[in-house]
Amino acid sequence: MDEAVRLAGSTPSVCNRQAARVHVFDGAEDSARILAHQNGNAGFRHHVRTVMIVTVERGLFAGAGERNQRWVDGGLFAMTLVWALHGLGLSSCMLNWSMTNARTDALRLEAGIPDSEDVICLIAVGNAPADGYRVARSPRRPLTQVLTRH
Repeated sequence: MDEAVRLAGSTPSVCNRQAARVHVFDGAEDSARILAHQNGNAGFRHHVRTVMIVTVERGLFAGAGERNQRWVDGGLFAMTLVWALHGLGLSSCMLNWSMTNARTDALRLEAGIPDSEDVICLIAVGNAPADGYRVARSPRRPLTQVLTRH
């Protein structure tokens, strides 16, 4: 985990502010306690032994012009972290965090996250089962719907 977070530390950020933070919870009990705050993992929660919460330090962003920058920087960091985990041989699943303030406050309290940090996402981390696993897969949009050449 430490090496993956270190590697993710090279993620670009606005003015190189490096606002990303990572909170790690190890063990089945702690992982389940944290994952209970996010519903997208109900079908596999019992298999997860490590959970990361990616946050950003809100005070490193200023003014209305940067109101969304924390989500951009936090998302870039989270993606780099997932690629680093993959490169180190670990499997991961990014878990969306689009919750109400009340739900965020409950997670904050449970996880010991300071009020100065905004939650970007949760990441379940582990080893893929040797006998394989099933994943949901939505068809990807064709390149013609994604790429516009000017």
